[in-house]
Amino acid sequence: MQTYSIAEVAKIFNTTKYTIRHYVDAQLLTPTKNAGNGYYAFTDADLYRLYQVITFRKIGYTIAEIKTVLSEGELINAFKFAEQKIQQQINELIKVKADIQEIVQAQADTQFNDIFFCEKPTRFLKKIPADFLHHGEVDLFAASQSDYFRIDHVNYMVHRDGQIDACFPSHADDYDYQLTAGTYACMDILAADDQQLEQQVARFKRDPLIQGRLQAGNGELHCYENILKSLAYSEETVFTVEVIL
Repeated sequence: MQTYSIAEVAKIFNTTKYTIRHYVDAQLLTPTKNAGNGYYAFTDADLYRLYQVITFRKIGYTIAEIKTVLSEGELINAFKFAEQKIQQQINELIKVKADIQEIVQAQADTQFNDIFFCEKPTRFLKKIPADFLHHGEVDLFAASQSDYFRIDHVNYMVHRDGQIDACFPSHADDYDYQLTAGTYACMDILAADDQQLEQQVARFKRDPLIQGRLQAGNGELHCYENILKSLAYSEETVFTVEVIL
């Protein structure tokens, strides 16, 4: 019967002797040990078992889990479960990849501090309750305790008199502001602090087109933190301001 040394087995499987010893110590492998020199001798059956162990390790099974699977002998069920688990991971990675692609594309399409035009659907906003505000700013921790709040859903309505109302998206049955469907003049602002944001919003409002729309309409400007675009920056935040035309 052909046998192999631990060094030969390590070379066959392109692994280390330390790894194989670890599997032996964990009793995943039970090669014959020479009483005289202490060397292990691995048979074809041992190599087959090692192949199984390595396969389960690649899948993500722990040493303890592999011991259980091998002792129970229901290997096909373990592989079926692993297939389902890996498919879930693949689906999650595909979703993550799509999110990353959306972030990258958003950056490629962004021209800061330039007015652009886009079509928006009808939207409804409701004022954030005073209990969720602290000195006029949203207390994210307090707001996160509610059922309807999401961190990427903070909107601001900027009035002609300078008053700002923090809002969250709502629906037609319960709202304080309705943003009608139509063409909006928009601008993306990259700001490190409130002062930079206020300066760029003021610049946006001074544009003759925007100024005319604010005077002809109700004088309100919609602003929101653009979470998707902000993810690409460590110090600054991207805000989008818009006015319907």
